[in-house]
Amino acid sequence: MRNIAMLSLTLLLTACGGSSSSSTSPPVATTATASTTPLSPASEPESMTGMLETHNQVRADVAVLPLTWSSTMSSYAQEWATHLANENGCQMQHRSAAGMNTLGVGENLFWASPLTSTNSPPTLQAITPTYVANDWSSEKIDYNYDTNTCTDGKICGHYTQIVWKNTTEVGCAMAICPDNGQIWVCNYNPPGNYTGQKPY
Repeated sequence: MRNIAMLSLTLLLTACGGSSSSSTSPPVATTATASTTPLSPASEPESMTGMLETHNQVRADVAVLPLTWSSTMSSYAQEWATHLANENGCQMQHRSAAGMNTLGVGENLFWASPLTSTNSPPTLQAITPTYVANDWSSEKIDYNYDTNTCTDGKICGHYTQIVWKNTTEVGCAMAICPDNGQIWVCNYNPPGNYTGQKPY
């Protein structure tokens, strides 16, 4: 019998602070105050190779200064990714929605299902950090800078967090779920996506 593999990716529909599908509302909104967490520049770990570079390419496209990698943000992201994978049934939930964003930072989430086939157990998809960052940044086509809104029915808050000009550092992590799904988390300091403000 021929194995038929089914590939399924699902992206959480909102970046930290949420996004709006209405063309008359700002694409993103948050009421959190800017973090006072000090910068903690570090080297991007091998497991995240490509994540920072991709973020900074997207920022360069709109003439925004590059981000630095933060060990503090990376550790914070790993803590939440592990929690979601092992204690939250591999379900997406932002720290802010759970009332657990003690650092007051921005957040992007990504989930990928396991790869399944008819005659074998679920396996881990070969998702790369570059793939994740590119998926978030692909929302650029649904963001209208002039009106500071998302295309009706679309989301763009992941993209606007990536290019938020006041954000200076990022740290990311990934955790594998018991079913071989995976959860990716990036945290941003200071956060972006403030109501009524353009990202750059």
